[in-house]
Amino acid sequence: MTNTSDAKNLTNSFFSFYEQANQFIDIKTKLDYERALDLVEHLMTTSEDTADNPILHLINLVAASIEKYENSFEEVVEFERDADALDPAISTLRVIMDQNNLAYADLKGEIGSKSLVSQIMNGNRNLTKDHIRKLSDRFHVSPELFF
Repeated sequence: MTNTSDAKNLTNSFFSFYEQANQFIDIKTKLDYERALDLVEHLMTTSEDTADNPILHLINLVAASIEKYENSFEEVVEFERDADALDPAISTLRVIMDQNNLAYADLKGEIGSKSLVSQIMNGNRNLTKDHIRKLSDRFHVSPELFF
């Protein structure tokens, strides 16, 4: 049973917290959004990474507010929908190619001809287990990234 003094102390503490945190929780502007992103980054880099760290609750609270703000923009929702629809193998291959400034011809040893790489990138053909093994070996990534 909570006594009146406990309730009053908790209420006062909450109002104090809310006064300071509201700008990060009730995101209305791009500036609010950027400040919330900065706060989450700061909290994640400076706090202990343990399951019982109470700061994790604050990170989750602010992250949920960031997500709510991002989802208020149709282009973000559309981007997420498109990203979810992408084949993970093609996405992974695209990232590897971008990060290493590769052209289709640069993957001849792992996949084969430029034409075959093009067919895979366009979704007309699939990477084989052998392709994935060779790509994983060359770029030192887990084969699981392709699934």
